Amino acid sequence: MTQIFNIKNGQISFETDKVSISDNSKKHNLIMLISAGIWTIFGTLSVLRYFKTGDQFLLWTGLFIGIGHLVFFILSLFRSNQNEILFSDIESITVKQRFGNSFLDIRLKNNKLRRVIGIEDSAELENYIKSNIENRINYSS
Repeated sequence: MTQIFNIKNGQISFETDKVSISDNSKKHNLIMLISAGIWTIFGTLSVLRYFKTGDQFLLWTGLFIGIGHLVFFILSLFRSNQNEILFSDIESITVKQRFGNSFLDIRLKNNKLRRVIGIEDSAELENYIKSNIENRINYSS
C-alpha cells in the first residue's frame, strides 16, 4: 500500500519497502555547495589582503566569512540526495519543526542525512510514521 504526502515542491510516498521523494534537493544542495565554496574563497582572499594592507577589518570579516562558510560546505557533504531510500538503509526518521517550518529528517545508516523541507501536514505525517514506519525500521535493524 502506498501512502503519499504533499510537500511544498513535490511529494513523499511511503511504499511497502521504500520511501520515494520527489523534490528539488539536488539543485538546492548544488547551489549551497557552490555558494559556500565561493564565500570561503572570498574569506580567504580577504585574510590574504589583510597581510598586504594591515587593515583589521579585512582580517576579522575574512575569518568570519571564510570559516563560517567552510563549516556549511563541510556539513553539506554529509547530506544525501537520494530519491528512493530502502527501509533497510534508514536508521531513524523524524518530523521536526523550527521557526514555523516543518521538515522530515531521514538519518541513513551511512551517517548521511536526507532532509525533506516544506511538509504541508506535519501532524498527519508524524502520526503515520509513528503507527506504520517505526516498526519497519526497528525490525530491519
